[in-house]
Amino acid sequence: MRKIMLMIGSLFILSSCVNMKEWRSSLPEDDFLIIGHRGASAYVPENTLSSFELAEDLNADYIELDVHLTKDDEIVVMHDDDVSRTTEAAGKIKDFTLDKLKELSANRKKGEKIVASGADHEDIAIPTLSEVFEQMGTEVRYVVELKDTEQYPDIERKVVDLMKSYDLIGTDQNGFPKAVIHSFDKEALKKVHKLEEKIPLLQLLSFDEGEEAELSRKELKEVLQYASGVGVSYKAVTPVFVNTMHDKGLAVYAYTVNDAEDALKLKSMGVNGIHTNEPDILGNEKES
Repeated sequence: MRKIMLMIGSLFILSSCVNMKEWRSSLPEDDFLIIGHRGASAYVPENTLSSFELAEDLNADYIELDVHLTKDDEIVVMHDDDVSRTTEAAGKIKDFTLDKLKELSANRKKGEKIVASGADHEDIAIPTLSEVFEQMGTEVRYVVELKDTEQYPDIERKVVDLMKSYDLIGTDQNGFPKAVIHSFDKEALKKVHKLEEKIPLLQLLSFDEGEEAELSRKELKEVLQYASGVGVSYKAVTPVFVNTMHDKGLAVYAYTVNDAEDALKLKSMGVNGIHTNEPDILGNEKES
């Protein structure tokens, strides 16, 4: 049975789409965006300042990151709600204070150390969202994923308020949204939409293995109430789905693509961009 998961974050609506709502951000329709999934996570520990900096160096259009709340209500950046996969400790983020989390090193991937020697602790520590915004600034663009929102009351408001404080609402000088929010939780996306309509939202969709992406009329109508686009596993994307979404003014982003041939195939279908652990996946092809 197909499961639909909502992800806040699909920002960018094609400028040629009809019936666009004012709150939807737009991007040139010929852009194929490269989104650094947890930064450049194929090369350095995911969701660390090192990973985000490398993604920027590799010319990612956006850096993607995941957020949670600590015991003392600080927004921190990590994919899992448990620290055991990427640090030397174990336990839920919500049970750690920020100070205790800062003692850990996010120096692991699938249980193995992957950081080159010489990395500073700050570069591979668990960062706060504020630290990421402070260090990376507005020279990069962000896709922020809200995760496990049932564990973190009011995290939507906290993230939106922080975005505002760092001037990340709206578009940059190139007309691209400075920040997007995505989530598998449609209710979280709806909350963000009520808080700030100018933040583009991406609805993530999940389908069973071998199933092609498709939305019912009812599902599509709901998504159109708050999202600017959808995020779909690259394995489920079809030309028909892409055309249908575009006809309704929704952009399509594929996750997680780590093969250049797959990336080029998706680009030829009209997909608006990909999430990838390797921001240099297309090399010079990206500019063509």
